[in-house]
Amino acid sequence: MGGRPQGVVTHQPSQPSTAQTTTGSDDWIAELIVSLLSLVWWMVKTAVQLAWRFPLVAAVLVVVWWAYTRDRLLPVGIVVVVLVLVLVVWRFAWPVSFNRLLAQPAWRRRKRRAIRRNWPGLCERVGLAMAVTDRRSGRRESWTPGLSRLRWASREHLVLTGRVHVVAGQTVDDLATAAETLGAACGAWSCRVRKTGPRTAVVTWLYGDPLAQVVTPLPIPQVLDASAVPVGLREDGQPWLLRLAATHVLIVGVTGAGKGSVVWSLLGGIAVGIRDGLVQVWAVDGKAGMELQPGRDLFTRFATTVEDGVQLLEDAAVLMTERAARMAGTSRRHEPSTREPLLVVLVDEVALLTAYTPDRKLRDRAEKALAAIATQGRAPGVVLVAALQDPRKEVLGLRNLFPTKIAMRLDEKSQVDMVLGEGARESGALCHQISDTAPGVAYVKVDGVREPVRVRAAYYDDQAITDLARTHAPSTRSRSRPVFSVVDEPQSEPDDHARQAGAA
Repeated sequence: MGGRPQGVVTHQPSQPSTAQTTTGSDDWIAELIVSLLSLVWWMVKTAVQLAWRFPLVAAVLVVVWWAYTRDRLLPVGIVVVVLVLVLVVWRFAWPVSFNRLLAQPAWRRRKRRAIRRNWPGLCERVGLAMAVTDRRSGRRESWTPGLSRLRWASREHLVLTGRVHVVAGQTVDDLATAAETLGAACGAWSCRVRKTGPRTAVVTWLYGDPLAQVVTPLPIPQVLDASAVPVGLREDGQPWLLRLAATHVLIVGVTGAGKGSVVWSLLGGIAVGIRDGLVQVWAVDGKAGMELQPGRDLFTRFATTVEDGVQLLEDAAVLMTERAARMAGTSRRHEPSTREPLLVVLVDEVALLTAYTPDRKLRDRAEKALAAIATQGRAPGVVLVAALQDPRKEVLGLRNLFPTKIAMRLDEKSQVDMVLGEGARESGALCHQISDTAPGVAYVKVDGVREPVRVRAAYYDDQAITDLARTHAPSTRSRSRPVFSVVDEPQSEPDDHARQAGAA
């Protein structure tokens, strides 16, 4: 029979359904749309980034495109040529204003963006990056300290500051160690690191040196503020305010380093208090009067010999003891007044009294008086300001009793830590590298503050010193006021001039 064999099943070729065909086409179209959108987004993002990084080029392109579409290329070209000519004339005719208003702001923006953009790479090159292995994926990643708040400190000076947060496993000391290398990598003149927390610090890049030029005398304050005496400028261009109240100041530097600039600037900062009787200055000049004699009228007492200098120190120690006894139980902080003035004991070349005097008895008396003032004088308002050249301990063994230390140009790098304390040189105090053509430049270290600050004292010439002494000399009444006790009738005690005459 010609029928179909039993048990045999014939299969017809299956045809794709309409739904499956539509789904495949939709997937292809969706992928194409996503790719086109990604390309458009990348182009827009790149254009915005380029316009942000190069705004001048972007503006020129926009103007050219607009002129081309409006058929105004010729007038736009004329305007562009005129602007270029104006900029060229401005650049060569008035370079100072050109740099201040145009060139320097543009440079600042480029430098700030370059550091922010290249920060991870900079950290890797200076050794601040840490290689970390991810436990899950096993990949090695590079972690770098975070940078934020990157901004220029002022418009006048090229000082860039940023807040840095070190990664786990690092300390601020690691960042400070790499400061010099980091500054060079950023093209800065110097780089400073100031610790603000266990893992945070403020990094300061200096792209110019505000201390390269001589600092003129600052305006004399009209109100005495012994806690912030203007002395000069800091390396960031801000005023250098030196604390004088409740402290002692040690000034160390070789011959010609500019110790006199610090002394006269300090006297200029408290000149109003001297004139009004709120401050008395007792001075000892180890150079037989050659250094301090031009300002003689500013001093209530003035000694030019070793014998008179030792006696002055002992009298200051007596005053300190008597004043402390009067303040006991009533006040723990001295407030300057005409009845109880702030006493500044200024000793120039203190080594002459403590080491170079042949008379051992005078040396012992001087050391005892200095030790008494240095250990007990801050609270009752007796401030010791000492200057010397040789920082060795055998010359002045009391240097650690000075909370404020000013290190000027020194002969040896080991003397930096000797004056400012251990670790000062590693923190950036390069006193041995100060140029001999920059007198007045110094590094200041204050107890409780980790990093030394680079400063420059104002320069007082002979005429400025004479004018200062003439205009701010203490009045006769404040000069003749008794200093060993405070009584209602000052005539009952011999005045200072009579005491000096009697001692002579």
